[in-house]
Amino acid sequence: MRSDWLDLLLVGVLLAAPALGIMLFADAAWGLLRYDRPAVLDGQLWRLLSAHWIHLGPTHLAVNLAGLALVLAVLGRLLTPTSLLLSALFGALGVGLGLLLFSPGLYWYAGLSGMIASIWGTASARGARCGSWLGWASLALLLGRVLLEQLAGPSPALAQLIGGAVIVDAHLYGAATGVLIGVLLPRLTTRH
Repeated sequence: MRSDWLDLLLVGVLLAAPALGIMLFADAAWGLLRYDRPAVLDGQLWRLLSAHWIHLGPTHLAVNLAGLALVLAVLGRLLTPTSLLLSALFGALGVGLGLLLFSPGLYWYAGLSGMIASIWGTASARGARCGSWLGWASLALLLGRVLLEQLAGPSPALAQLIGGAVIVDAHLYGAATGVLIGVLLPRLTTRH
């Protein structure tokens, strides 16, 4: 069991490390790495993934890292290191493609929050499939959060805290991708 937590911690650190490194070069990296719809349509496809590791500033990064730590602390026992990595990478791609295909009016995005929603969705779906009360409760909480954001819009307080817009569609696409991963890849997302 100790090894599982250490492996999850290692994967979590591997997911967070690029964001911390990029923050050192934030000004130079912003224009090159954020999701930028016209640039993606012009062939800069790396932005579909790289956008998740660039942030509006240190506070935005800190909020995202706290969210990642919270999801891993609460739901980590429902994940394997492989499922965490798959959820993060497929979640990042799912968010990028979701924004490109279903949010044509959105021109930019940056941050880990969509990927975090994917990890939350994967853990919740896996837990629910296994009959875990934690899985069902966290799935209900995730769906409630996404629904509230879609109906009421982003939190003005959070937008003020992070210094920019909260892109709620990223949370929707991340959560949907994560739940799909949790449902469709049960062997890779179940602890043995």
